[in-house]
Amino acid sequence: MKKFSNIPYIILLLAGWACDIGNNIVEPANTFAKIYDDNRFEQEYYPLDVTQTTDDGFLILAEVKFDQALFTSVYVIKTDDRGEVVTSTQLPAPLANAVGHWSKIAGTYYFVCLDANTLASQLVPVDDTGNVGSPVPLGGLTYPLTVTQNDNELILLSFDNANNESVISTLTTDGQITRQAGYSIGAGVDVEKPIIDHLTRNGPKLPFAVGKTSGDTYYFNGFYNYTFSLVFSNFNATPTGVCQGQLSEGGISSVINLGGEDFAVGRFNFGANYLNPVTRIPLNSITSSTDLGGNTFPEIEPGAKVKLSLWNDNFLLYGTHTQSRQIVLYGFNRTDGTIVGTAYLGSGNPYTFAAYTFTRDGGIAILAETAIEGRFPRVALFKRSALYMNALLH
Repeated sequence: MKKFSNIPYIILLLAGWACDIGNNIVEPANTFAKIYDDNRFEQEYYPLDVTQTTDDGFLILAEVKFDQALFTSVYVIKTDDRGEVVTSTQLPAPLANAVGHWSKIAGTYYFVCLDANTLASQLVPVDDTGNVGSPVPLGGLTYPLTVTQNDNELILLSFDNANNESVISTLTTDGQITRQAGYSIGAGVDVEKPIIDHLTRNGPKLPFAVGKTSGDTYYFNGFYNYTFSLVFSNFNATPTGVCQGQLSEGGISSVINLGGEDFAVGRFNFGANYLNPVTRIPLNSITSSTDLGGNTFPEIEPGAKVKLSLWNDNFLLYGTHTQSRQIVLYGFNRTDGTIVGTAYLGSGNPYTFAAYTFTRDGGIAILAETAIEGRFPRVALFKRSALYMNALLH
């Protein structure tokens, strides 16, 4: 693995951060809440994703924003099981604009980023200790938007600005494209602008997503035919089906496939937020995201990131943040969609949700953005126990 420069970090331990879930839970010792600060106040740090390593520590993927730079720099933090920093690595230019999702294949962790000179997608390996390896070009694909893992393959959504297409690809870890299809976003700079604003961080970060159903249908959540839509594909010239949004003002904010045409989703529509843990979306027809219904949650901040995952196969967990800048977790029964628990994290500082990962001890680690003295964006990490999760989702 190639070793890049380490940046010293100051770790701030938060006090008074614990929250009850209805019955005064006392957390065990294997929980913590930390803010990662340094003394370079001119730099802004934004968290992207977190995953647990085999030593029970964590890898944090983040980005650093500079005033004069077009794209953000890439930052990797490795912590131990108590959240203490082991290494912190800022990747050198031209690597930039990390896609906020860790994948783990054959014992190596991967993320995707951009080569700021060529605009090409790069796959970057990281080992358990936080050492960063040499990037692997991904088939000439430009402007990566999001990535996920399906067994030992990667599914990547990217933007081809030369042809104005959203491109869905499956790839190996050596950069070989195994399947690919491109779908027009429509003509005109107005259609391209939300994507460019997302990439340059000069506008809202859009909830791009990509994945595979239980069958052989793939999907991406992105732009198609002038609208931010959930698009189903078998890699032919036209999609098999589309769940249309409302230009860039409405659509799906989070999605997982529960089997066949059964999905759990979050959606947004002109500032309103809806959670629908049990819904059906046809894979072979044209539908609208506004027809999916769901319960509205006015406390969720418009434009907030929403992450959705299955826990123990029986419960669905939504993570996001409120308008008062607290992290909030909503638990739902997978079978009937009833809400089973709600929990809030963070007090004293404002928090913006970034990601979470389930831990091997049955708990959860939650990644968030906060602000030091209300001015300096920094990365925060909460670790909660199995006791906490059992109370939330039962």
